[in-house]
Amino acid sequence: MSTAYPPMFRAGAVGLMLFLSPALPASKPPGDTLYDIDSWIYLAESDFRQIRQEHAQCIAGHQLRLAEIDAALSRPEALFPEYGYPLLLEKTRAETQIRKLHTEAEIKLVRLRYRKSVEMLKILYEKILSMDHHFTSLRTNQQVLRMSNPHEYPEFKEVKTLLEERMKKKYGFALPAVMESNPYLSAVYSIVGLALGGADNRLQQTRLQRISCILDFTVRMHQDLNVVYYETEYLRDANLTLKKECETLFTECARQVGYAIPLANCRETDDWERLHALLDQYTDKAIQTAGTTPALQQRSYANLQFAVDRVVHFIETYCAFVAQGNAYYKKFAKIVSGYANEQTCTDALPESFHQLKNDIEITLEKFNSAYNLPEIQGSRLKDLLYGIGE
Repeated sequence: MSTAYPPMFRAGAVGLMLFLSPALPASKPPGDTLYDIDSWIYLAESDFRQIRQEHAQCIAGHQLRLAEIDAALSRPEALFPEYGYPLLLEKTRAETQIRKLHTEAEIKLVRLRYRKSVEMLKILYEKILSMDHHFTSLRTNQQVLRMSNPHEYPEFKEVKTLLEERMKKKYGFALPAVMESNPYLSAVYSIVGLALGGADNRLQQTRLQRISCILDFTVRMHQDLNVVYYETEYLRDANLTLKKECETLFTECARQVGYAIPLANCRETDDWERLHALLDQYTDKAIQTAGTTPALQQRSYANLQFAVDRVVHFIETYCAFVAQGNAYYKKFAKIVSGYANEQTCTDALPESFHQLKNDIEITLEKFNSAYNLPEIQGSRLKDLLYGIGE
């Protein structure tokens, strides 16, 4: 008479002894904050080991008794019903109890994987909100377009007014309205005006140098700064999409255990304990009926594992977005450091340009450190959430 056990619990005597042996930590525990991913993974591994050890201890006595029964059934007297039948009955009961304990442990493990998946969603949501806040408040969105337009510089406005007056008085020429909004045409007009207008005491050499720098900077950098602006907007929109995906995924995962509060509200009200309580109720019901209603256990297991699989996929999506953002900001850093005459024109350059360079440097650092989580791309986390090794 044989018993088919779930794959995750097929182990011989050696495996049992390993389970009963004191568990050694996978590595030295790092910091203890939730957002320290190394620490989070370390504690999760500890939680999983505890469930497996408790399960091994629960079935140890039954397995030892089964070994004794099998030894007794191998004796010649086991052929006699009065001796063999009670042993077979006891063996059947022991095997039924072991299967029930296996089912309970399976449900406890998938419950823990689900809970850790929700915690990971919570961590990633905080990161996404941080990126959203950063993209929204980044000075790039407000100042890049202004920075690349000479009409935004007081010195340029003043000189342009003087040139317009001179050109109109000397040549009867006025700047067409369309040129007011085109920095390239406006720059050409200014240069031509300076060339044709002759000397003017109101345009000292220092001011001409500043105007030249403004025109040089805006003409050279106009297209590049537009790239920074529009691609930053693209990243912000992509981040908002990622945020919505995270919120939708949380809703779909939480629905499995009867929790209907949106992620943003759950975060605002710190309602995580209620979600955990509903998860416990959901799995406790399946555990209590272990061995009597296998359909309920299978459905509960499948629903929770499905939610875990979705979170693992979202982790990959998040990592891909961070890698994309990192690549974009490396390009931005190269763009803003590529202005050829920065050394010569440093005094004439707007403060917003220097601030932009600083913002890009800070953001690139965030993409390399705060937003980039190499630990969640490794095998340790996937092994935990997929139950590999169980």
